[in-house]
Amino acid sequence: MKLVNRLYEYRDLFYIYIWREFTVRYKNSIIGILWAIIQPLLLMCLFTFIFTFILDVNFGDYPKVVFFYAALLPWTFFSSSLNYSVFSLVNNYDLITKIYFPREILPLSGITVALIDFLIASLLYVVLLIVFKIHINSNALWVIPLMLLLIVFTVSISFLFSCVNVYYRDVGLLTRFIIQILFFASPIIYSIDKISMKIKIILFLNPLTFIIENMRRCVLEGRGVVLWQFLLVSCIVIVFYHYCYKLFIRIERNFADVI
Repeated sequence: MKLVNRLYEYRDLFYIYIWREFTVRYKNSIIGILWAIIQPLLLMCLFTFIFTFILDVNFGDYPKVVFFYAALLPWTFFSSSLNYSVFSLVNNYDLITKIYFPREILPLSGITVALIDFLIASLLYVVLLIVFKIHINSNALWVIPLMLLLIVFTVSISFLFSCVNVYYRDVGLLTRFIIQILFFASPIIYSIDKISMKIKIILFLNPLTFIIENMRRCVLEGRGVVLWQFLLVSCIVIVFYHYCYKLFIRIERNFADVI
């Protein structure tokens, strides 16, 4: 609630930053917002080619293009958000040193633009579901709380990395490496169904594993989320958010001096 209260007071500035980031991202671009679809689409095509003609792997009773795209949607949102937010404070040092405003606006504006891209790219996902005649039941509604969980986790890690990057610029370089590790530690090009229990336990230390796997399952397989697992991961993510935001607020007052 503290975050909401701080943003509400400066909501006009927040809206301006969102609009600015959205327009800057697609300024002088020929195809504009279609880039939001092209990135996951190209990766989907690449993985489909590799796991069809180079490594013939069966992922289930549904087409591979849908299997990959279902996971690339949340992953692209997460990676795009983190890539932007980690540099959002240092890239706007001129504003931070001149005027006061809630510094959360900077990383959150980029995350919001990434969310808009996610919604745009989801339109192609709907088209794929229709084209390949994927039957959807009420369990698909689990996508909504899972997406909310993904947003909270993304905001948490963005707050953490962006504020620490003000003091230690190595974090920016480290973030790219961490994103690469998380890509392979998340079930994007594989499913955890055929993985041994020991490996599953390790993978589930990454909240993205639970979120991405279930966002794909509840739509493509019509399977519901195990409630106790959802509650456990939710508690972990909320606690993580609490401490990340607490750290952000604590050192925020020194940004202008350090940056």
